[in-house]
Order: sequence, then C-alpha cells, then structure tokens
Amino acid sequence: MTYSLRARVVPALAVCLAVAAIALAHNPRGKAEASFNGKAVTVEYGRPSLNGRDMLGQATAGMVWRLGSEDATTITTAGDLMIGNEMAPAGAYSLFAKKTEDGWDLLVNSETGQSGLAHDPEKDLFTAPLKVEKAGSSAEMFTITLMADGMNGTLKMQWGETALVTGLMVH
Repeated sequence: MTYSLRARVVPALAVCLAVAAIALAHNPRGKAEASFNGKAVTVEYGRPSLNGRDMLGQATAGMVWRLGSEDATTITTAGDLMIGNEMAPAGAYSLFAKKTEDGWDLLVNSETGQSGLAHDPEKDLFTAPLKVEKAGSSAEMFTITLMADGMNGTLKMQWGETALVTGLMVH
C-alpha cells in the first residue's frame, strides 16, 4: 500500500471504528435517590430497554437477574437498612433478583464493583421477598424508584407492565 493510500485508509478506518463503538454503546445508567429522616439512600443501575420483549415474563424459577444491565446494581445507604425482616449495616451493597416458583426475591450481596453477571451467592447477606405488581403504565426502560416517608419507604423496580416492590426502613 502506498503512503498516500494508507493516509486515506487509516483515518477512514478510525471513523468506522468510532461509529461501531457508538453503535455498541452501553445502556444508559440510572440513579434513584431518597432521604430517609436525613439519611441518604442511592441506587445506581443500568437501564436496558424492552424493545418489544417481555423479559420479566420470560424468567424461569431459579434465574438470578442483575436488576438492570452491565455492572451490578448497587445500593448505598447512610443508615442501617432494613428490607423485610433483615438488616444491612450502613454501607454499599449489590442488588440482584431471583425468580421463584411464585414470584421474585431480592438478594442483598456484600460485594460491589463487579459485573452484573458475576453474582456470588456466598456473599449474599440475605434474601427478602418482593411483591409483584401490575403497573398502571408500561416502562420501556427499566426504572428504579425510591420513595421515602420519614424512616420508612419503598424500593420499586419496573420494567414493562411489571413492578417488583419491597418496603424499606432506614435507621
């Protein structure tokens, strides 16, 4: 290849690679935040789109889901966090959901910073049941919301017309 041809091909190849990288870009990240009696709770997660699928409806019993996409979903709490009848000390945790025969469970895991596909069940602090609700409207992108009322509140995870909900208490 001559120098002048290489001078034209290399920049063109760089542009093609940049366009391909944009096309393969990750799903956007989302953040839900709330203050429970002055103690901050934050959830950070990936926001995949349904694109015509019913992902939660296709889940089979025993399947563990990272509650989003790419990196594991994390919850950070400034106070001790009670979910169901279980308590996690103030700090950061990864959240996963596990499909059961008749619903979903929330898995609170002590490891953070891992890929969402790298769930280590030995690091689960506890499991809490999730209430499955039919949402009033459909969410194309996976969405997590935190709602606080004093030291009590809710964690809601919605995708499509299905919402997975649990109560929270922050001490």
